[in-house]
Amino acid sequence: MTPYVETLLQYVRPESQGAFIYDYRRFAKDPQVGLILTILLGIVGGESYYMGEWKRGILMTLALLSGVGVLVSGPMWIVRCFTISNECESYNDYLAYCLAYRYLPLGTTPEPPAPAQAPGNQTRPNISGVPVPVR
Repeated sequence: MTPYVETLLQYVRPESQGAFIYDYRRFAKDPQVGLILTILLGIVGGESYYMGEWKRGILMTLALLSGVGVLVSGPMWIVRCFTISNECESYNDYLAYCLAYRYLPLGTTPEPPAPAQAPGNQTRPNISGVPVPVR
């Protein structure tokens, strides 16, 4: 569990913390599994199915089978090898936020803090050093 999940756990009712932890562990995505799926099955969109983005997975599979996949799925696969861990962590933070909101005491506590998001005008370097805008 990440520090963000530990922070959110403080907002959850004490009698609901067990259910919160159970649901979090049940639905959370493991970054190591995502990376292994990306390396082994990423060219056909295997990690997209794992992350619940089945439309993207189908499109990547069809692109590879149509012959365009070398130009489309290949570069996407290489980029996903470097970004899948952050995507899993973002998914898990959002999941924890939704679960904490679900198990909040009624009207007695403020809303839990939202997952950290970068400002829209900030840039970050990607793997090649070319700046990429943060969404």
